[in-house]
Amino acid sequence: MKKNKSYLWRKITLCFLMLATTVQGQGIQFFNGSYQGAVEAARRANKILFVEVYLNGCPHCAALAPILEEKKVGDFFNYQFVNFKLEANSEDSKILQQQKGLTYVEFPLFFFFDPRTGQLVHMAFPGERPNKNEAIEEVLKHGKNALDTTERTLAYSSRFSKGDRGLAFLINYAKYVKSMKDMDRLGTINTEIAKVMTKPSDLESKLGFYVLQRLIEDYKNPMAVYFFNNINKYKAKYPAKEVNDTGELILYYTLYGKRAAQMDVSEIVKIRQNMVKLGVAPAVASTRTILKEIEAYFRVKQTDKATARLNEHKKMSSMGLADYAYLVKYFNEHATDNTYVSSLVTWVDAGVKAAKPEEKKSQQVADLYLQRSKAFQRIGKKIEAKKDAQMALSVAQAAKLDTKPFVDELTKLSR
Repeated sequence: MKKNKSYLWRKITLCFLMLATTVQGQGIQFFNGSYQGAVEAARRANKILFVEVYLNGCPHCAALAPILEEKKVGDFFNYQFVNFKLEANSEDSKILQQQKGLTYVEFPLFFFFDPRTGQLVHMAFPGERPNKNEAIEEVLKHGKNALDTTERTLAYSSRFSKGDRGLAFLINYAKYVKSMKDMDRLGTINTEIAKVMTKPSDLESKLGFYVLQRLIEDYKNPMAVYFFNNINKYKAKYPAKEVNDTGELILYYTLYGKRAAQMDVSEIVKIRQNMVKLGVAPAVASTRTILKEIEAYFRVKQTDKATARLNEHKKMSSMGLADYAYLVKYFNEHATDNTYVSSLVTWVDAGVKAAKPEEKKSQQVADLYLQRSKAFQRIGKKIEAKKDAQMALSVAQAAKLDTKPFVDELTKLSR
């Protein structure tokens, strides 16, 4: 009897284990191995490779996880695709991004790759849904779209060219091109989104704020213009930090984006003013834009205005040795006339004074004196130039630097 009981318990335990395994295996079966291994498995099976990218600590990713374990989802994905999942900060993730030239715009993310060419044929951005059934249907829809050559993201360019201007389509297209780092197309699509979202109720809605947070990359986009003119309205509806971060990101993209090299000074000043609107201290905002403003002045050969702007910034901001060393050299290399030299003389003194005790004998201090020597030469002050060249050499020797550039400069002045 004992033997029979023992046997019976083993059978019951085995049944429970089998049941647990079956339930656990009802959802998507993810390839257990490396990303490259999954690529090979997809090629051998001649199935599209589905890759889910998740981020540890991401609540949306956590909410999606049980949906991917549903039988209905597993039946479809396991039949149609080779499935792989990776964490956004993993080594496999880095390999994927490098190979495909991708960036992640949000999490979780779905990628679908052709098994033969490795081309990205579809990308999807699953969102949270109010109930399980809707979440399941959304995931299935993304999988079905990956199989439909007219619905997959690879067809978005053609749909856009043919005049598709549906808001949902435009937002997905914008996220796709941003993931592909195509900032030119992103700007074009964002312009079209702004043509659709024109009412204050749309612009201030959760979707409007989402578009501002994730997609708008130029402060001159009409949606961004409305945002900066109505910051207080956004702060009344959304957390102040999120509003500030959104505005600062738009300004950053503008300042360092595709138009940066063509912007005139008035645009950059407007960016600085918008930073202050967001609550950035004027001195901090000035620090963030000063170099871009100087660059813009030099583009139109206004050295005097570039000089005045740096002098203004110097009064309101605390500049360090590294700042002076960089800017003094920058003026020497880019100034189109000599109107800056008298100011540069004082900048060098201020830079040396700003040096910490351990920086007094450093490359940057030596370079400051060397640059002032070159500036003096531009206006024919050879005695002053020679004195600074000697100072530069002395600092270089004390700092045990390569003295050749300093010796060469002094030799040139001694002829």
